[in-house]
Amino acid sequence: MFFVTVRETCAIYYPVKEEFTPGRGLMGGTVQRDAERSYGVLRAIDPVTVERKWEFKYQTPTMAGVMSTASGVVFAGDNEGNFMAFNAKTGKNLWFYPTGSPIWGAAAMTYMLDGKQQVVIGSGTSLVAFGLPD
Repeated sequence: MFFVTVRETCAIYYPVKEEFTPGRGLMGGTVQRDAERSYGVLRAIDPVTVERKWEFKYQTPTMAGVMSTASGVVFAGDNEGNFMAFNAKTGKNLWFYPTGSPIWGAAAMTYMLDGKQQVVIGSGTSLVAFGLPD
């Protein structure tokens, strides 16, 4: 199974004639986004059939990463700062923790400490760690 955070958005690009000035950025236009139709989801996709198995819709588009474990748990975060665990087969939201800061551009990481699996996620300027049950 392939797990991915997806940002669905509609936008119209309007070209603008600009004169190039060395040392200054050149945009060549502007974008108008349709915020009402924009959203984010965590999707589970079968890599062989390319079929969507399940998806979890976030409240707003998100740019957080995704981590899956051999035990069948998928971890993901959102722009509201929620760190969540999902059942990899069904997509059921098993657990969430409000970290207090947006989880943006980060994916969780896992490691073993004294024989116990730990999960850590970057949120704002903090690292938040959790010990997984046996």
